Amino acid sequence: MSATLDRIIEEVKALPPAERQQLRQLLDDEADNNERARRASLARAIRGKYRDVLTSSEEFAARKAQEIALEDRRR
Repeated sequence: MSATLDRIIEEVKALPPAERQQLRQLLDDEADNNERARRASLARAIRGKYRDVLTSSEEFAARKAQEIALEDRRR
């Protein structure tokens, strides 16, 4: 490890337990935020790539509209 990292680790070890817990919580929150941001970015990319693909409910509604139109023409 680098000398800087070793120094940081020693400083963290010297923190009182409550402050270490706060630091851990901050780091966990940051990791959670990064994961949420990564997932949101992935979701936007997928939605952009497949924006013209109908969802199953849209497909169902389209099929039903076709069936209704066909029934109306038969009358």
